[in-house]
Amino acid sequence: MDKLTISEVKQIYGEIKKVIDENKDFLIKLDAAMGDGDLGLTMTVGFDAIVKEINNTSDNDIGNIIAKMGMVMSNVAPSTLGTLLATAMMRAGKTVKGFTEIGLKEIVDMGYAAVDGIKQRGKSEIGDKTILDSLYPAVLELDKAMKDNITIDAAFERALGAAKDGFKKTESMISKHGRAAYYGEKSIGHPDSGAAVGMLIIEGIYNFFSKNK
Repeated sequence: MDKLTISEVKQIYGEIKKVIDENKDFLIKLDAAMGDGDLGLTMTVGFDAIVKEINNTSDNDIGNIIAKMGMVMSNVAPSTLGTLLATAMMRAGKTVKGFTEIGLKEIVDMGYAAVDGIKQRGKSEIGDKTILDSLYPAVLELDKAMKDNITIDAAFERALGAAKDGFKKTESMISKHGRAAYYGEKSIGHPDSGAAVGMLIIEGIYNFFSKNK
């Protein structure tokens, strides 16, 4: 598979929803250690609303649709991470506005746009113990895979490995944002729940490709 159509983009969101649903309790437990423990709930609500909305759309512009899904997330899950994901999707959507199919190059462009959007909206950087610490390594791996002429499914296998590694590394980082920042050095030893969501999103995308090689 070299290109994705809107039908396949819809299926990808469905796979992401499945992974988020399956890990709802995992996210609640992670978030409760340093936050208010509602992350699993807000993410399941957010992606459930997105899947319902995207399956009812007749728009064939992939960029428009992804940006609209960002607005859905913003409306139904107005939490810190919900807002960051909304920004990420809206920025990513803008990069492929007008496209009716996308390949790995467009996915990489979307990834960088999403990362930049999160950085700007969250005023955060790589290493601040946030979702960026799982998403950015994944985007870098996708970029490398594109330059190596690797297939999309193999590229996301690499990206998932990088996202998992990035998530694990947050355990040794000090939180600099949100409620977890109040714990300072005490946040060391607790992996970041936002980075977990980033990892699970990549896992959902990988699951789609692993089923559709």
